[in-house]
Amino acid sequence: MIRLFAILIVFSLCGCVIQQPHPGRAVSVEPPSIEPEAQPSCARVKVTAVKTRQLYEDYYGTMITGDRSSLKSPSRTFRWGITNSGPLEMAYFAAYVKPGGKYGRFRATVYIDDGIKAPMVFLFRRNDRNGEVLKSITVAPGKTEEVDFEIAGIKKTYIGSELRINHGNAVKLIIGEPEFYNCR
Repeated sequence: MIRLFAILIVFSLCGCVIQQPHPGRAVSVEPPSIEPEAQPSCARVKVTAVKTRQLYEDYYGTMITGDRSSLKSPSRTFRWGITNSGPLEMAYFAAYVKPGGKYGRFRATVYIDDGIKAPMVFLFRRNDRNGEVLKSITVAPGKTEEVDFEIAGIKKTYIGSELRINHGNAVKLIIGEPEFYNCR
C-alpha cells in the first residue's frame, strides 16, 4: 500500500496520468505530449539558398549541385541540394553549411532512398561533428522529412547521418533545397 501511495505522489508531481490499478492489472502511464518546435510566421523573409562552395563544404561523400537528375526522389525533384556523388557502401553522409552568423534559421528537406534497410537519424550540429545538437530527425527509407530550426549566431553547421554498416547501399541521400533565412 505504501509503494502504491509513493507511486501516486510521484506521478501527480510530474503531471503524468495514471489509471487506478485493479488486482492483477498493470499500471498504465501516459507520457506528457511534446510539441514540435514552432516555426516562425514571417510577414517577409530574406532567404539565401545554399548553392555555392562559399556556403557549403564536403565532409564525407557529398557534393553540392543543381543537377536535377542527381536530386530526384520518387515524389519530388529538387532544384538544388547536397547529395552523395555516387553509391555509398556504408550509408554515411556528412557536410557543412556555413551561415557565417548572418542568419536566424535553416531549412531543407531530407530524403533517403528505399535501398537503405532501416530509418536513418540525421544530426545538425553547431560548428563540427562533435558540436551541440541543434536538431535531430529520423528519415524512413524512401521518405522525405522537412527540417527547420534556429541557427542565430552560428558560423558553421555540421549535417551528418548516423553511420550505417550492413544496411544496404545508399544510392541517394539528399539534403534538398537547403537555405538560410531571416524574418524581417
